[in-house]
Amino acid sequence: MNSETKAIQSRIDEAAARGGGRVVVSPGVHRCGTLYLKSGVELHLAEGAELLGGSRPEDYDDAIPADMIYRYGDSATTPTITRKALIFAENAEDVAITGKGTIHIDGPAFFDHTSSLWGLWWAKPPHPRPRMVVMRGCRGIRIEGVAFRDCPLWTMWLRLCEDIDIAGIAIDCEQKMINSDGIDLDGCRRVRVRDSRFRTGDDCIVLRAIRQGGSVGERIVTEDVTVERCALDSPCQGVRVGCPSDDTIRDAVFRDIVFRGRNAIVSKQPRVYLDEGDCGRLRTANIRFENWKIDCWGNPVEILVEPGIALRDFGHFTFRNIKVKAAKPIVVKGSAETPVRGVHFENLRGTIASGSALDVEYTMQFLINDIDFWHTNQQ
Repeated sequence: MNSETKAIQSRIDEAAARGGGRVVVSPGVHRCGTLYLKSGVELHLAEGAELLGGSRPEDYDDAIPADMIYRYGDSATTPTITRKALIFAENAEDVAITGKGTIHIDGPAFFDHTSSLWGLWWAKPPHPRPRMVVMRGCRGIRIEGVAFRDCPLWTMWLRLCEDIDIAGIAIDCEQKMINSDGIDLDGCRRVRVRDSRFRTGDDCIVLRAIRQGGSVGERIVTEDVTVERCALDSPCQGVRVGCPSDDTIRDAVFRDIVFRGRNAIVSKQPRVYLDEGDCGRLRTANIRFENWKIDCWGNPVEILVEPGIALRDFGHFTFRNIKVKAAKPIVVKGSAETPVRGVHFENLRGTIASGSALDVEYTMQFLINDIDFWHTNQQ
């Protein structure tokens, strides 16, 4: 732990011992290792302040508890299995990260820039990469105004947290960094994300409900999530909902969103995320997308279940008032084992360069109302 890390951590500890308070990071660059945020403490970055994380794995503590690191399918062999984080909080109440300053990790330094993955990203490195902000079991989280730059792995992972308000932030990542997600909301309740900008190399916003004990794991629910008035930019996905091994994701709305990039809205359930013999568990309900403007070189919407996966109940998505310019069609494909149920499209307009606007299989209760697409070769 360097001297600046010690100084900031000491002030956090002192504020927590007093019952809470604001810790101000003054203007200038502050080279920092892992910080542990505690109940009642607001970490405030003044305008011109920058917390700068190191460019080596050893610059960070293994702060994330081992039981948070999930392993299933091919994830057990990937270098995303890491416990390193720049800011960590657990079981804390009324915590905040605010201000007009910047939190920055030199994410590109963790990658070999001469290697390539699918022609889009630098290949995953063999060494662990840190996440930027990780919180577990926290309640009353406020994140406001701060710019988060170049995290090489999941800028924010909020796990089993409640009463979250995120406003006016900017997440800006080098888009050749795979796994550089914006916000991963995992088993969280009562969440609002608003008036923010995301430019990421991977998914901008992710809803997950990760079960960490296989088929006998505890019940995990993500619910009551509102994301509004945000701009998303990604060569991967704008919004991703769930993986097949997840538990329950319900009651979420994404409205007044502008997206540019590859795929705008995705809930794709592939076998690669499942252990051998596991057929899945995910349940989704009441997920709404309203008032979007989409300009993408992939699919504006992709809802997909691979054959052989048997989810509990998958679907119940509503898309309303969507303007689209896309290269590929809207995809809604279930499987014989898991039909997609209850998908509603209303007032969709735009252009799609592929020959068809909709690619639909294995669906039930599929409703279309007022859709107008035309074919174009211009993108």
